[in-house]
Amino acid sequence: MADFGMACHQAVSFHPSMLRIPEAEAVFWPGCALLQLDGGILEKTLEVLRRGEPGIRLATGCCGQPTAYLFPEKQGKRADTLARLLQKRGVKRIYTACPNCTVQLRQLAGFEIIPVWGVLAAYLTQRDIRMPAGKFVWHDPCPTKNDPGQLTAARRLLEISGCDFTEPAHTGARTICCGNYHMMEFRDPEKQKKMRARRLAELPADRVILSNCEGCLSAFRGGGRETCHLLELLFGRSKSRGWNNRIQTTLKAPVR
Repeated sequence: MADFGMACHQAVSFHPSMLRIPEAEAVFWPGCALLQLDGGILEKTLEVLRRGEPGIRLATGCCGQPTAYLFPEKQGKRADTLARLLQKRGVKRIYTACPNCTVQLRQLAGFEIIPVWGVLAAYLTQRDIRMPAGKFVWHDPCPTKNDPGQLTAARRLLEISGCDFTEPAHTGARTICCGNYHMMEFRDPEKQKKMRARRLAELPADRVILSNCEGCLSAFRGGGRETCHLLELLFGRSKSRGWNNRIQTTLKAPVR
């Protein structure tokens, strides 16, 4: 049943009505999971990114990571579809907010993939910040552990926000997986639960788990923990999460 659900997810995500990429040299690529946040958070992110990349526009595509690990027989065709569409739209630079999208899109030739965190750290001002109250513990997602630029930029944003945060024993390049590495939640649910429990043991129960990976945070919410995405820390809590937000944001996104 889980495979069927993800098969539907990927089929819908790669349908032309959902794969909306504008004609622009630079696009902001939130990825499937972050598109489920309130659209206002993504609009504010885009506003700050435009200070460094004035012509940047929103793209509502899927990177295809679920297909790569759950339905590999379809990966080649979907990757080719995505690459051709990006080329057709004249895209040269893709600004990513999802660590998994960053890894996946870097496998496509001909595009510069730029994580948003360094750009946000360079152009964010105190007036932009709508930080929610709370005490936090920071979690680095696996795809960023060997990327010093992303690790440094995320911590710079934490400093700019002024939030009360701590880090666990294993952090940065030594981070521990949330359990959903390479779609583990669907490939081996029991192993995923054990990995998640190991990580949660290091994250104090009296602090909100904070990260720049919505996939990790979804796994932690599955373990009963309160979470906050880094974009929520900067631009305010999302009132809801779900496909309704994704559909509304996608339908508003122009493709010309």
